[in-house]
Amino acid sequence: MRAWIGHLVAAAASVVTMGATAKLATRIDLGMPHQRPTIGPPDTEPLPLLLTGGIWVAAAGLLLLRVRPRLGFTMVCAGLVLYGLTGGPGFGMFVPASVGAALLVARSGLRSAAPFLALVPLALWSPDWTREALGTGDLNTWRGVVTGTVWALLPALAVSVVASRRQAAARERADALERAASDERLRLAREIHDVVGHSLSMISLQSAVALRVLDADPGQARASLEAIRGASKDALAELRHTLGVFRGDEDVPRAPTPTLAAVARLVADVRASGVTVDLAPLPDADGLGAAEQAAAYRIVQESLTNAVRHAPGRAVSVRVERGPTGLDLRIVNDLSPDAAADAPLSEGGGLRGMRERATALGGTFRASREGGRFVVAATLPTDQETA
Repeated sequence: MRAWIGHLVAAAASVVTMGATAKLATRIDLGMPHQRPTIGPPDTEPLPLLLTGGIWVAAAGLLLLRVRPRLGFTMVCAGLVLYGLTGGPGFGMFVPASVGAALLVARSGLRSAAPFLALVPLALWSPDWTREALGTGDLNTWRGVVTGTVWALLPALAVSVVASRRQAAARERADALERAASDERLRLAREIHDVVGHSLSMISLQSAVALRVLDADPGQARASLEAIRGASKDALAELRHTLGVFRGDEDVPRAPTPTLAAVARLVADVRASGVTVDLAPLPDADGLGAAEQAAAYRIVQESLTNAVRHAPGRAVSVRVERGPTGLDLRIVNDLSPDAAADAPLSEGGGLRGMRERATALGGTFRASREGGRFVVAATLPTDQETA
């Protein structure tokens, strides 16, 4: 019912306005702009039947606009033409014409309504159709039609502008939501890639060690199997937490955010699999935000994963330092003997994820082959430098 209130008010206002101006025109003749107004005695006679019919046809059209906008507006204009041809004054058409045009644009849009809006000047011209040559020889006729059309269509144009701005704002909100969803999907993909990729690499490496020493050194084989079990449990816990956060589970267990200090344990796990890793003393984490520490941990983790996967058995060095521009990371590993030093570097999901982590914090990232070594270098601005 609320949706009909505006149309009911518009129809009632049109009936009152058109009827009142028609009665007023019997005393003050303003229907013919070329004539001087004259004041006559009050008229107690009812309005002509056809003129009254035009009023009600226009009012019915305003109501029909709610469900059939184009047909309803056509009825409004037809009612105005009948009103004008039967003696209704031109200024009495302004309210139904302007309100009808505004409702049409609101319901159909300006582009769809434009052909029907061309009926407005025809309706406003109708009071002069009973004159010689349809009043085209009188400049006042043209002036009145043009001026009336402009004023009648201004509300419709205003409605169109407001609707366009609302649509633009809605599109911006939708785009923002889509970007946020896309960023969240990318973040989830990075987390899963880093967690699962590193764990699977360690499992593969430890299983190879276990198979190699199974008969000669059962103790080492057992240690490798324990490492595989631990890596699997950690990976499953982190994966369960990540997916729980993505689904919005309220009871998801809170996993600790990787910190800079956790890099030492990460390196120890890789060393346990038989890889030589040189870790420089880690800097003090005071003043480093959680986001910077987590990004640093993930970049080191993915760099070690790539080294184990693409250059198995080669030495790796890890340097994390507090520099003048933030936190500087440098992870270097020797290339495998069969790797071509001058081969083009292809940035896969791992390198792309590290770059996205660094740039998301306003930092820099670089991965390159340099003299038989693969170098990953990143700078992460700290909260103090970026403040």
